Amino acid sequence: MPRLGAGRRYAEAAFELASRDGTVDAWQHDLALAAGLAGDERVARAVDSPAVAIARRHKAVERLLGDHVSRQALNLALLLTGRGRFGSLPSVSAEYDAMVRESRGIVAATVTTPMPLSAQELAAVRTRVEQLAGTHVELDAETDPSLVGGLTIKIGDRLIDASVRGRLERLRGRLAKGTS
Repeated sequence: MPRLGAGRRYAEAAFELASRDGTVDAWQHDLALAAGLAGDERVARAVDSPAVAIARRHKAVERLLGDHVSRQALNLALLLTGRGRFGSLPSVSAEYDAMVRESRGIVAATVTTPMPLSAQELAAVRTRVEQLAGTHVELDAETDPSLVGGLTIKIGDRLIDASVRGRLERLRGRLAKGTS
């Protein structure tokens, strides 16, 4: 398991390089690709295994990523491999994505509903969330049948719970305390 914060430090270094070189989007694509590979637990375990010679691990990473990512992104993957942290690439990619959004004034938000939203409903929710956030929003949609009805919206670390389940839980809490 990578140490907390390590992904952020590598992402900051990559973002600094990308900003300087004007390759922010290319880095984002490359990190996402590498993170997808490192997100496979079997691959990450094999590449991070101290039982495998480092030269073999480097060759494996070069074979897997070499033709698909920039040399700089490959160098980062090789650096992480050498330090036994190839499995931290998903964290690096997520942190990098957050930095890109922040630099562009975009806020990440997630709307969760009991059933999938139509494109029209999703557009309406996006508009409302952008009004609440006061900026552009990158909106992800998830489903959770346990909500029963309504929706929840997570904007950064803020949660807006307008679900039936949430209302019932709040009512249960007030009834348990004896308040209305």
